[in-house]
Amino acid sequence: MENLITEMEKGELHVHLNGLVSSKLVKKLLENNIVDIPQGFDLDKDLNVIKPAKSLSSYLKPWDLLRLIPKSRADLTLIVFDAFENLRKCNIGFVELRNSVLYIALLNKVNVEVAMAWLLEDISRASEYYKIKAGLILTVTRGDYSLEQLRSLLSAYINLGKPGLIVGLDLAGNEDIRVSDALAYEFVRAKIEFGLKVTIHAGETGNFKNIAIAVNNFKADRIGHGTAAIKSKAILDLLKEKDICVEVCPISNRLTNAVGESESHPVIEFINNEVPFVICSDNPSIHRSSITQDYIEFYRETKSSIHIKQMLKTQKKYSFIKGLTCR
Repeated sequence: MENLITEMEKGELHVHLNGLVSSKLVKKLLENNIVDIPQGFDLDKDLNVIKPAKSLSSYLKPWDLLRLIPKSRADLTLIVFDAFENLRKCNIGFVELRNSVLYIALLNKVNVEVAMAWLLEDISRASEYYKIKAGLILTVTRGDYSLEQLRSLLSAYINLGKPGLIVGLDLAGNEDIRVSDALAYEFVRAKIEFGLKVTIHAGETGNFKNIAIAVNNFKADRIGHGTAAIKSKAILDLLKEKDICVEVCPISNRLTNAVGESESHPVIEFINNEVPFVICSDNPSIHRSSITQDYIEFYRETKSSIHIKQMLKTQKKYSFIKGLTCR
């Protein structure tokens, strides 16, 4: 089965650009730009997470450095092409990359529209070069400025002519932070007016109620992680009835402690309750891993060769990228 998994074509519907770029390149860019390493950050240890973290916040420690690059237009190109090179190694045929764009604008002292245009151009070029169909999902972080972030991203999207390469919106970050009705309204408005799909990181840190909010208030098409869904039969039924696909990231879920070492992965209950799901990698380079390893971990958890063999078809069905044919 491992040989089959390695060789088969795959899709990738939940991966963060900065979590996909090789750690070797990250270190090189930091050195070239003489970036001051944050106090207490060990470059040899803290850039990767290979053992379960104590909390989601400690799992996210690599972002203390990842948010410091790219410091130039050329560096962004290197990051994007490196990410696609890593995708090619795993036989990825299509990918939806997640990125907030805002930090790129801030680091390079350009407006959001310029930063977004840079990123789109690089993704387009890398997509053509590596023959990997691609879409960009714009990520908003939970917090006091979530609404402003979203409006800034949508303004740039509109000013650039609503490029087709942008396929969706994502909400990520600390799930303990309450999200406003105004933010949910803007997500839904973008979905209706622009045809952008919606995926929400929800139920990753134990609160299944956030999944209900994502589905009912944000009109989510997919749920990121969603591990807490198994705490509520009503939530499992909601996901099944509304055909909301869960983006399952087996390795990441263990490393964030969303799934404890002694616990079975919730994907088993997704299967038992007929909840649709896709296998994803989240931040493979941070894990010193790949989506291939996530497939293998899924198989170890479930022993389901049927889902492995049907996964490409399932990924195409629930992808936000238009024009993917399901066979």
